[in-house]
Amino acid sequence: MDPAVLVAIITAAASIIAAALSFVLTKIAERRDVLQQRKLSHYQELLSAISDLAIDDVDKDQANLNFSRAVNTIALVAPQEVISALMEFHSEIKHSNPNRSLEAHDQKLRTLLLKMRKSLELPFKDDPKTFNFHLIGSKPPKG
Repeated sequence: MDPAVLVAIITAAASIIAAALSFVLTKIAERRDVLQQRKLSHYQELLSAISDLAIDDVDKDQANLNFSRAVNTIALVAPQEVISALMEFHSEIKHSNPNRSLEAHDQKLRTLLLKMRKSLELPFKDDPKTFNFHLIGSKPPKG
């Protein structure tokens, strides 16, 4: 076979393989980005619902409904470790838990937040030993 033809065939094949590989890698990255955005949206909804539970003068029935919806839909996008941490947090805060404590509540919430932040693949690392977070509640403005 003529070397020029062989070079042309190899060049064409390499171009096709490079284009296909680039397409596949781009699609993988796009899907990962869409999942990250969905997770972020669900996590925002969950934290908003948890926050509503901590604010005085908020309709607690509606706040509980929002929390339930957020918890029940987060399973669609959250990794197992986030779901497990969320279930532990829920077990701590539910009304049927006779041993509820503010310290355990805050610890379960910190664990949940750390797992959520990890699943978002943020460009920085958290130190679980020094990570400190607790809910801040207030009364909404009278209007």
